Amino acid sequence: MNYEQISKITIGSMMTWGHMIWIFFPIPLFCLVLLSMPLPQKLEKFGINLVGKIFFTRVTVGALYIRLVYVFIGASLFIFGMASRTISMGFGSAHVPCSGNVCPYHTGETIWYRKSRRFRAERNFWLSLFTLVLWLLVLNIYALKKKIVRLKGDLKTISSDGYKTQDGNAATKKEE
Repeated sequence: MNYEQISKITIGSMMTWGHMIWIFFPIPLFCLVLLSMPLPQKLEKFGINLVGKIFFTRVTVGALYIRLVYVFIGASLFIFGMASRTISMGFGSAHVPCSGNVCPYHTGETIWYRKSRRFRAERNFWLSLFTLVLWLLVLNIYALKKKIVRLKGDLKTISSDGYKTQDGNAATKKEE
């Protein structure tokens, strides 16, 4: 590989992980905090609606309609696949250093470069897995929280359906 090929690969890789750190982490973390905080019912409903409007809007790509959250999950899955592929391809003899502290074939810089490549690949694997799990958590917690808010609304509606007697208390029907 020459210098231009290495720089293109490095810049492309940095752009992917830059997006991962600044876009793919903060957005699901913010949503998880918003969805998991115990808030008053109106704020809880606002948070659910906000997350729903942002991530469950439909994006049109030609004739294909897809929800935005699935785009993020797909991108995270793709990045996780790339990181898994890098790990599974291996690193040659990066994990087996030359015998002793001095190697007649490799400089110290080459050995450290190999070790750092392995470290970065393993770090990227775990970061991409964590991001994928975050997006799946947002999807599942949103569905559960939406159901909870709906059930709380139904409970409030059911409890307010009773009629009031003259003394102001809700009348109850006794079963015979």
